[in-house]
Amino acid sequence: MPRILLTANYSEEPMRILKGTLPSGFSLITLESVTKNELLSKAIHADYILASGRLPVDKNTVDMAKNLKMVQRTGVGLDTLDLDYLKERRIPVYINQGINSQSVAEHTLLLMLATLRKLPIIHNNLKAGIWDKQKQGVTTCSLYGKTVGLIGVGAIGKAVAQLLGNFYVNILYYDTFRLPREREIELKIEYAPFNDLLVNADIVSLHCPLNDQTQQLIGKDQLSMMKKDSIIINTARGGLIDESALISSLRCGHIKAAGLDVFENEPINSESELLNLNNVVLTPHIAGITYESFYEMMSASIFNIRMFEEGNFEIIENRKLKY
Repeated sequence: MPRILLTANYSEEPMRILKGTLPSGFSLITLESVTKNELLSKAIHADYILASGRLPVDKNTVDMAKNLKMVQRTGVGLDTLDLDYLKERRIPVYINQGINSQSVAEHTLLLMLATLRKLPIIHNNLKAGIWDKQKQGVTTCSLYGKTVGLIGVGAIGKAVAQLLGNFYVNILYYDTFRLPREREIELKIEYAPFNDLLVNADIVSLHCPLNDQTQQLIGKDQLSMMKKDSIIINTARGGLIDESALISSLRCGHIKAAGLDVFENEPINSESELLNLNNVVLTPHIAGITYESFYEMMSASIFNIRMFEEGNFEIIENRKLKY
């Protein structure tokens, strides 16, 4: 019986969804506690690794998994996988490209609007009995007419651009590979060099992977380039931003607000200064997870594993990571 090791600990409802996608003849190994030691102890029994959460699937994990045939990532982020060693061991990695793009894009738009309209502050004021429409309203801003800068236009960046289409915003984008002009016209976006985007955008939104080149892509220097009273949104990876530099910029008011779904360390430290700032909107790395997207991620992941086990490689070839 093929055994699938989940590298995370899901609560009751997510686990019910995952188990509901499991075909007969497969067994699921789960972690009781999300620790490296338990992952290593359970890896011994794994034929497949279903990589979810933040535990690294590194050399030690792969070495312990003597029977490992394939690694399946529930999404597309690869920063928790030791790709060089997996390649050396000739262990294929499969991803779910674009499967939660719409969910992340919707959450990105949510954070943009929530920061512009100071939603958490006004929500809490109302619950505290404060009703002052004009006084509070004039402290907020519209999305209409703003310049939004997208850093990264993969599946998620493109989905964000499409959602922004009805807000009559000016959209700039930066990526290592420029899109064909006809695609730019279709998405109503304009290419800008990285620094130019930072200088001109009212809202900067990150949609690029985390790797050696993008680690702390946004630091003190980059934040200082951004417009005074600009907003930064991150639904990609926490390591893209130097958090200490961001906190300083938020405190002094150069950066007006931030909408963050991801953090340098997850879960976020209870002592993090971000928790005490009233100009940030924080969510717990939830952008890619709705009921619909989670079900699709689990279904697609288990489908890939089943096809691999049955030798139907051609059916899932387009989901295989090209090292």
